[in-house]
Amino acid sequence: MTLNRESSAVRRSEPEPRIRGMDLIRPSLRDFAYLDCRRRAELIAEEAQKLSPPVQTLLDIGGKGKPYACFFTGRAKNHFVLDIAPANSVDVVGDGRVMPFADAAVDVVLCTQVLEHIPDPIPVIGEIRRVLRPGGKLMLSVPAIFPQHGFPGDYWRYMPQGLAWILRDFHSVAIQGEAGTVPSIFLVVNVYLQLLCSPWPWLLELLRWTVCPLNNLAGLLAGKVYRGNQFASNYFVVAVR
Repeated sequence: MTLNRESSAVRRSEPEPRIRGMDLIRPSLRDFAYLDCRRRAELIAEEAQKLSPPVQTLLDIGGKGKPYACFFTGRAKNHFVLDIAPANSVDVVGDGRVMPFADAAVDVVLCTQVLEHIPDPIPVIGEIRRVLRPGGKLMLSVPAIFPQHGFPGDYWRYMPQGLAWILRDFHSVAIQGEAGTVPSIFLVVNVYLQLLCSPWPWLLELLRWTVCPLNNLAGLLAGKVYRGNQFASNYFVVAVR
């Protein structure tokens, strides 16, 4: 990785899969966001399998915890994490709006559930395009319908036309709902039940062992029957520089 601005030296980070509070690779049926997390992991794994021969450099923006590292073992020679907060899983502490990397220095950028937390996301997209080599790939995950959440702020929700517009300078952009229409409906029900019941931990735990897994199973089964994509709680994008 080539640095072109003053920055701490790039180091080798270590995955901390539980730092985000749940297993994003193998979520439990008792997790309220199971349906999207499960599908997002599948989509990232599918894209990782397409990286052949192994690419030189993968940059995970806002990827503290390095939760998807297992998918890129043997697929990317260097897997670096940029985040605003230091951690064992972070290689460079920095801002996605002004990234300390040379032009065309990166083969793949991964950015999952980050863009909504940045008040001015357009500069981030510009920086991603700048650091990607021609033909490089962006994998992006963003929410469309979700309660306020996260640190340091929560500013945006995204729809397909909006995503296409902010990524208009990329050569190709493929956008899909992560869980599909029917699973997304079940997921939204789960998430808002979690939100409404959060003041009562005993009730939240009861839902986690009863309603939540039933909703998740129903969403999985219903999604196999009806595969529409008119509604999504989160979107997954693959864009080529």
